[in-house]
Amino acid sequence: MASNSISFQILFPSPYSVEVSKLRQQLEEAHFAWASEWKRQQLDFKIENIRFVHDPHWNQRIFSLQAAHDGETWFWRATHAIVIFGGLSI
Repeated sequence: MASNSISFQILFPSPYSVEVSKLRQQLEEAHFAWASEWKRQQLDFKIENIRFVHDPHWNQRIFSLQAAHDGETWFWRATHAIVIFGGLSI
């Protein structure tokens, strides 16, 4: 066990640990500066929906995935019937 600690001290003398702690502190300071700047920029960011208006009947449109799942329109009800009949005839 003593040989492990001696070899560890030979490979990693104490000045290196001090240097690593200084680099770690500089890294943490740089990260803190970056994070605070990023948060400041996020306050200026505002999501705007300028291209699309809300469609209250979006789930009742023929090519809507929700309408295809629910079968809200005649087209999807007929498609469901054809698929079920085709599946049962196999």
